[in-house]
Amino acid sequence: MKKWSLVAAGGVVAAFTLGFQGTASAAPTGAQGHPSGCTFQSNFNNGAMAKCEKSNGGHYKAAVDCTRWDGGGVVTIEAVAWRTSGWSNVYCPAQTTFRSAGITTKST
Repeated sequence: MKKWSLVAAGGVVAAFTLGFQGTASAAPTGAQGHPSGCTFQSNFNNGAMAKCEKSNGGHYKAAVDCTRWDGGGVVTIEAVAWRTSGWSNVYCPAQTTFRSAGITTKST
C-alpha cells in the first residue's frame, strides 16, 4: 500500500517563510508497518527531501513534481532508494523546475 502526499510550491514557500514543514501521516495510530512522523520539503536546489521519525518496519522516499520548460506538463520523480531512516533526496531532471515536494511510503 502506498501513500502519496504533495504540497503545492506556494504552500512550501509559505511554510518556510513561517517556519513550518509539510507533514504526512502514513497510517492511523496503532497501525503496524507504516512510517510515522514524516516531513517533506523543498531542498532549495530544484528538488525535494523527506524524512520519517519512525519507520515502524515500513519504508519511505522523497518525491518531487517538476514542470517541464517546453510546456509538456508536469513530471513526477521519486527517489530511487527506499529509506528506513535519515533524509531521502530527489532532484528535478534537466530542463525542468521544482513545482512541489512529497513523500511516498510503503508498509514493507
